[in-house]
Amino acid sequence: MNHAIRLCLAVGALCFFMLAPAAQEGAKGSLAAPNLESISVADLKGDVYFLASDEMRGRDTAKPESEIASAYIASRFRKAGAMPAGENGSYFQEVQFAYHEFTEPPVARLYDSQQAGDGPLAEFKYGQDFSSAGGRPRPVARCEVVFAGYAITDAARGWDDLGGLDLKGKTALILRYEPTGWRSGSSMRGWSRNSYLETKAALLRKAGAAAVLMVTGPASTGGIDNWVPLGSSETGSDSPPLTLADEPEQQDGLGLPFFSASVKAVDRILGEDGAIKRLQEALDKGDRKAMPDLSAKRIEFDVKTRRVLKSGRNVLAKIEGELNEWVVLGGHYDHIGLGYFGATDARTAMGKVHNGADDNASGTSAIMEIAEAFAGQRKPRRSFLFIAFTGEEKGLLGSAWYARHPVVPHEKTLAMINIDMIGRVKNRRLEMHGMASSKALAQHVRDCAPLFPELNLKFNEQPVGPVSDMWAFYQAGVPVLFPFSGYNEEMHSIKDRPETINYEGLAQATRLVAEIAWRISENPAYPDYRGTNKDAIGPDGQYRIPRPNEPKPAPKEKLPEDSEKEEEFAMPRREG
Repeated sequence: MNHAIRLCLAVGALCFFMLAPAAQEGAKGSLAAPNLESISVADLKGDVYFLASDEMRGRDTAKPESEIASAYIASRFRKAGAMPAGENGSYFQEVQFAYHEFTEPPVARLYDSQQAGDGPLAEFKYGQDFSSAGGRPRPVARCEVVFAGYAITDAARGWDDLGGLDLKGKTALILRYEPTGWRSGSSMRGWSRNSYLETKAALLRKAGAAAVLMVTGPASTGGIDNWVPLGSSETGSDSPPLTLADEPEQQDGLGLPFFSASVKAVDRILGEDGAIKRLQEALDKGDRKAMPDLSAKRIEFDVKTRRVLKSGRNVLAKIEGELNEWVVLGGHYDHIGLGYFGATDARTAMGKVHNGADDNASGTSAIMEIAEAFAGQRKPRRSFLFIAFTGEEKGLLGSAWYARHPVVPHEKTLAMINIDMIGRVKNRRLEMHGMASSKALAQHVRDCAPLFPELNLKFNEQPVGPVSDMWAFYQAGVPVLFPFSGYNEEMHSIKDRPETINYEGLAQATRLVAEIAWRISENPAYPDYRGTNKDAIGPDGQYRIPRPNEPKPAPKEKLPEDSEKEEEFAMPRREG
């Protein structure tokens, strides 16, 4: 190499280093992800129309149509050039479910200790007066009934339903959701975390309740999803509540027998017609003098079941990068089938196909399109793992299974982007949840937002809750993002059909997610984590949440970068 060439190279290198900060700053204002133009309305539309077709019968978990959907997704990954990341060199991770079927129809019997004789005051039939609200329906010996309001303890609102109550060994009779004045927005959704069954169950378990009997008060959601008679216990088995098969028997589902009752049945317990309506109205106004004394009432649940195992599968594909560090893009592909479990229009549409175009054929199609856009392009810095989850509608089960049996260790996972319901962008609005889980991820979102003027991003700064598949990753100590086009009247109804999707908005949202994911992969910095898992370790070998008063864990020996490039992608051993 002669002196002139060396001089030119030296000058060029000097110019590069002088311009590097400006170039990095300029990257914020320009697209970085490759091949975004390949994410097309036509491709997204084709995927949604297939997954949400009537022939797919709503893709209910562990049904034949769900298996067809998973095979379709795997074929799309294969065609795109994304490599299999599942078990035994396949695109699939088997998920083991369990449920309990009744060996005879359950019965609930109501007693009054002040009544002469030992016979029941009333008998309630399963599927007509009450049903299981999730998890394993278990027998409950005769015990006292205690009204526990909405089962909410919220110091910020000055609300405590459980203070002063003795619930040990008793059945808690509760209202679903939360006081009606607390609901935000005009949507029938908009409830806070206080309304989640998981939140209520956790509080009631801690209080020592033996069982829960929940009623949807007449004022809640305008009566849309008040009690829906199932008709018979056999009808309920068309879409039974599922748990994960590796869940301890005594902890499955909500952790205690949790039943849902009709308004009519609860009025019978309270002693007069219209009682729960008047009680809810008084409680919503903060009038606790209206709380009934049910100390004379006893209830038992006569339930006989047997355990049944079923299987489903997550679909996993990968695009390997330079480093053994991973960005996960995931979303569920299942829906609610024929509306036996979770439908908002079950009064009129139970037994009809609930197509689930937005929820979540839209997110599944986005995942496949992003995989196709990135495959065959230049090798990314970090690797990508694409996951289509099963069992989300049954309680986030597929993602929970993956979190227990990850194919990529959580400490090697930089971030997880959950894509669920992005097909109904209205007035250009797209919500971005998870901003509070990481300042670094939030900054990527803010940097990308101006690059997509077709979208008006609304940043949700609240911590994420157990509403979709990012929850298991967040609990495992992985920062998350959750793009979402918002709750809508079509959700979980027969109106959620392919022809009602905003495909232009879906395409823009998909390109935005791809851009964010690519930037997370390419940025040398490790995203921070602002969550609840204080023991989580990040890809840099350090605690995700810094511990100023404790020594940091010893950093793991770092392989030379060239060695890391060749590190084999291996399945971790599954315990047990």
